[in-house]
This record gives sequence, structure tokens and C-alpha cells, in this order.
Amino acid sequence: MAGIASSGSLSIQLLGRPRIADRSGAAYQFRSRKSWALLAYLVLAERPPSRRQLAGLLFDEADDPGRALRWNLAEIRRALGDHGTLDGDPVVLQRDDVVVDVEVVMRGSWRDAIALPGLGAELLEGVSVRGAAAFDTWLLVQQRRLAAASEAILHEAALGSLSTLATLGDRPTALGPAPRSVIGTALGYAVRAAALSPLDENHQALVIRLLRLAGDDAAAARQYAAFAERLNLELGVTPSAVVRSAARETAYVVADEADVSTVEALVEAGSAAVAAGAVDAGVRSLDTAARLADRGTSDRAQRPCPPRPRRGAGPRAPRAGRGGSGPAVRGG
Repeated sequence: MAGIASSGSLSIQLLGRPRIADRSGAAYQFRSRKSWALLAYLVLAERPPSRRQLAGLLFDEADDPGRALRWNLAEIRRALGDHGTLDGDPVVLQRDDVVVDVEVVMRGSWRDAIALPGLGAELLEGVSVRGAAAFDTWLLVQQRRLAAASEAILHEAALGSLSTLATLGDRPTALGPAPRSVIGTALGYAVRAAALSPLDENHQALVIRLLRLAGDDAAAARQYAAFAERLNLELGVTPSAVVRSAARETAYVVADEADVSTVEALVEAGSAAVAAGAVDAGVRSLDTAARLADRGTSDRAQRPCPPRPRRGAGPRAPRAGRGGSGPAVRGG
């Protein structure tokens, strides 16, 4: 966890291929896959589980479930070293100066979460546990929760990156090297979010919009066509108005103010995360949407009204559209 490991002497990575390493990068290798399963359960459980519950969850088929549990608990203690304790009944896991990636995803900021190497990867990827049907069911639920939280983080990171773009008065400014770099970063996050949920129109629309903002109209058109074809083949529907609107986005950006589709995209991403059980990540997205909406309302209230055209004068030329970060998605 290069981005956040410096904030802890020990890092525990449970997203993707699981790994425990100290600040120097030295890793501890568990001798049993069930040690990883046990550690993940202890980290993500809502309350400390009893030893009987843990033995039944993971070691029910062992000749001596209690002994198997004790062996795996000892393995986790060795990995934690001086950075944690694991004891009692119910079993309480306490940590000191330890960063755990799933906790950053569920409760940290998107700026911290985006640096995680396993963001968007599956919980305990490649770890299969035999003879533990109840654990398999629990794991599937947690994988869904973390995938939803990761999507919300990536979408918010893309929008957050765009918010750093500057404005020039009340007119859009042609994109220079710095804004293009910002859009490239935002696009990378949006593409990753779309890969996690290829049929999500918010993610697809954001990818298309960012391609248009970057001036790559050909790539935006290909993205739209590929998504439209996939929607038709898999769902028998056509892209919604929000995706069609993204395909018409201007190649200029004014990003101090979020437009309606940006706020709606954050609300939908946050709602989806909450529905999947990733409540903290979802609430963060909803809070961001509320703050952007409030900011936009305040900015518009303080902006002087444009003068009315003189009677008989020709119609005013429409102003270029504002480039917010609308819905999003890239087909995988």
C-alpha cells in the first residue's frame, strides 16, 4: 500500500491478493489460507465473534475445530507482532499503527482510498476455503459491499479531480497542458469505475464526457457506440438521456460549479453504495453531492443577472455549456 503505508508501521491488504507487510516492504506469509479468511472476518465483523462461532464458520470439518482455530489465531498474532493483540472470547482484534485497506475503503476519504493498490480488486482474491459454506456466503456479501464502495470512491475521485480545474471569468477556457493532465487523471478513475460495473450509465456517461472534454471526439463516439451496442444486446434498451447528453459535451471546461448531472451521478453512486451495504462510502458520496449542490446554488445567487436585451435587438448568442462531471461509464 505505497500510498498509505507511510501512515502505519504495518499494512494489511485484503483487496486483491492478500498481503501483510511492514514499512520496509518485508511481508509475512501465512501458511494457511484459512488464516487469511479468519483475519478478514475479524476485521470486517460488526462485533467481536465468539470462538465457537469462528470454529463453526471455518473449521467445522476439522478433527478438532477448537485446536484448528487456536493454531490460526496464533498465526495471525505472529504476523501482527508488536502491532496488535488477538485474544479473549469473544475474540477481540486490537491493532496499533496498522493500516487495513478495507477499512480505508469503507471509512476513509477517497484521497486515501485511491492510493490503495487493491482498490477495485476482489476481497481475498484467489483465496478459496474448503469446507466452509457459511464463510463463502459471508464472503460473497462482503465482496459486493466492497465493490460498491470502490465504485463510489472511483467515481468521486474522478469528479474530485475535475474540481481542481480553474476557470477564467465567466467564459470557458481552452484546455492547456495542466487541465488536460487533470482530465487524464479523472478519466483513469472513471474508466476503472466503469470496469467494475460496465452497464452503469453514470460511469459510462462520465467516461464519454471526459473524452469529450479532452477533445477526443472520436474516442467518445466509439465509447458511446460500444456502450449502446452492449445495452441493446444485454438489456434490449438504448442509452438514456444522461449518456446522450455526455456525448454532446463541449471540449471546454469550467469546473468551479457542478452541474445537475454531476450531482445526480454522485447521488446515484452514493445510493447504490448504501444499498449494497457500503454505508460510510455511500454517505460520503451523498455528502459530496449535497455540498456541490449548495455551492452551485450559492454561486448562482451571488452572480449578477445578465442585462435584458433591448427590445428589437437580435437574440443573444448562447453561452458555451459548462463542463461538469456527468454520469459515467465505460464498457468493459
